[in-house]
Amino acid sequence: MLSAYLPRVSLGVWPTPVERLSSLERRHGLPLLYVKRDDLSSPHYGGNKVRKLEFTLADALRRGCRTVMTMGAAGSNHVLATAVHGRRMGLRTVAILFDQPCAEYVCRNLLLDARFGVRFRWASSIPLVPPAYLKERLYHLGKGEKVYWLGPGGSSTLGCLGYVNAGLEIAEQVRRGLLPEPGLVVTAMGTHGTAAGLWVGMKLAGLGSRLAGVGVVESAYCNPFLWARLADRVARLLEGMDPRIRVPRVRPSDLLFVGDQLGRGYAHLTREDVEAVREAYELEGLKLEGTYTGKALAAALRLGGICGGKPLLFINTYNSADLSHLVEGMDYHILPPPFHRFFTAPRRELEEELVASAGLRDGHPSRGAP
Repeated sequence: MLSAYLPRVSLGVWPTPVERLSSLERRHGLPLLYVKRDDLSSPHYGGNKVRKLEFTLADALRRGCRTVMTMGAAGSNHVLATAVHGRRMGLRTVAILFDQPCAEYVCRNLLLDARFGVRFRWASSIPLVPPAYLKERLYHLGKGEKVYWLGPGGSSTLGCLGYVNAGLEIAEQVRRGLLPEPGLVVTAMGTHGTAAGLWVGMKLAGLGSRLAGVGVVESAYCNPFLWARLADRVARLLEGMDPRIRVPRVRPSDLLFVGDQLGRGYAHLTREDVEAVREAYELEGLKLEGTYTGKALAAALRLGGICGGKPLLFINTYNSADLSHLVEGMDYHILPPPFHRFFTAPRRELEEELVASAGLRDGHPSRGAP
């Protein structure tokens, strides 16, 4: 929808569908619960990153770059999505990765990164990302290569435009009668891009829905103030492109921020989180994971009572395209040595117990789960 203003590459299948979650409604006594299936955004690799990459990869190509450098935790879905879709566009991905709790999905994503040709740079922790970035930048400068920097989560101002489109898309689905206007739209929030774009898009479309962002990252990096700053930058970018566009000034209070789902920190599971993932799969056949979407759904199931009888819309930002067959038989020793420990370190006892009791693996359904 915004491609009339800015370059955009076609990566996804739009619009993503909306579906009613009747069994979860009955289980939790909710009036109306819907899901927007952004997990189906691409058969190559879905989830919320695809919308963002349509704008950011187009910008990289416009600038004549052949390499995209980005960052994330070791098991970053954003890094993997960038590698998968960047390769489709003839772009190579460089990833600066930092530590996170060990889990099987981390191992799988690292091997998939390697399969899609990622060049790895280990930064150990977030404070060490800048020097790692500098070293990698100098390496490419020495080779005369232009490198496009894409920040964490792909949540640049340009990247957020993908979720402005999503907000407009939801409004169109309401207009077509595919769902009633939501009283509340709920999404996981880490680097703010999905939530920032959604809010602007819903405002542009005239929806009266309130937006809830469920924090899955520590509050120093994820909070309503940072969200409002990014959302306001997105709004002003749009206004600069077309004087007919008017978006209200964004205030932190415009977001219903849910900060009690974080648990012990990023990528640490909680009982409520795992239970939400299990119920979504058993009752609705919906595949979620424990780091982002499980926590967002757990919050949504508790927030249904504040909608005043109006529907609640949950945004499934996970990827549901199964790429596990691509890593069968791969040896983790092809990865740089700092990443080997993710394949040898024991998992956390509490989370192993939670996952086993729910019939899940890595906070999402295993192939053998019912």
